[in-house]
Amino acid sequence: MHTLTRSASLSDYEHVARSAGLDPFRMLRMAKLPASVLDDPNLMISAESVGWLLEESARLSGQEAFGLLLAETRSLANLGMLALLIREEPTLRAAVQSCVRYMRLHNAGVQLLLDDAGDVVLLHVGVNMQRHGVWRQTIEMSTAIQLRTLRMLTHNTFRPVRVSFTHERPASLDVHRRVLGTDIVFSQECNSIVCRGCDLDMPIPAADPTLHREVKRWLDMQMANLRDEPAQRARQIVRMLLPSGLCSVDRVAQHLGMHRRTLNRHLAPEGESVTTIINAVRAELAEEYLANSKRKLYEVAELLGFSSAGDFSRWFRGQFGKAPSDWAARYRESKAAAGPISHKQEGRFEGV
Repeated sequence: MHTLTRSASLSDYEHVARSAGLDPFRMLRMAKLPASVLDDPNLMISAESVGWLLEESARLSGQEAFGLLLAETRSLANLGMLALLIREEPTLRAAVQSCVRYMRLHNAGVQLLLDDAGDVVLLHVGVNMQRHGVWRQTIEMSTAIQLRTLRMLTHNTFRPVRVSFTHERPASLDVHRRVLGTDIVFSQECNSIVCRGCDLDMPIPAADPTLHREVKRWLDMQMANLRDEPAQRARQIVRMLLPSGLCSVDRVAQHLGMHRRTLNRHLAPEGESVTTIINAVRAELAEEYLANSKRKLYEVAELLGFSSAGDFSRWFRGQFGKAPSDWAARYRESKAAAGPISHKQEGRFEGV
């Protein structure tokens, strides 16, 4: 079963692709997406296909900030009915909480999680893809869209402390600085927008409580038609807790407001448990962290909750059949070998 997103996630793709020297319709065929996604923003399409399209577009064009270029022209209207709701929330914090709750109606391939520690608040941005990998373009585009949304809701007065990414710093930061417009740090433990807690208490001008109730009622009806997936919510919590060193079965259950036995009972019909989810998220994050050549092995081990690099290496070998250093070397070799290609070579690619 595919994770779905509205085709609005590809708004302005044709223009950005052409400006980067790509044939947008050839790229869509390669991603097995219909050309109609560029005309109708409400088609439900595979989020993984969109993610692959963004990564391949960045690779073929050599434009490392391809996802940010797509985000640069986004407006609130791109979020559809979700935009109507957050525009009528009383405060920025309430708007963010609604984005977290209802995002899967707009793009189930993106996961948002609000980590509110009082003085400092982190809006975590993650992906929900069936295939492991480093989804750099999706992360950067989604982060930029969330940041633009917060600014538009406050008439451009919202200023985050910084934006952090787990991946490496690109060769050029020109587009990043123009689109994100704030302090940007790379090779961090999580992908997030960091802001002051007091800034989220900013009121949203002209919010209408009556319209808010009506739109919320409609979105809740749409949410009721979706199968509640406790595994997905548990995965969000695990991704947030693992790098902090505070991840455990009991703590995950606590964040979800239930006892560990109750949570495991909910997960059982999906063939999951908190332990299997922690292990799966560890594997995803291991690939994400090891793809960053600046990280030392002991740093990756610590971020994933292992007491030593040796323990991490033994676990990794059991998961991937090779040592972490071998995996990282092979990843860098494949990335170097697959760098930007010519348009003549581009024609040889016809499938994902």
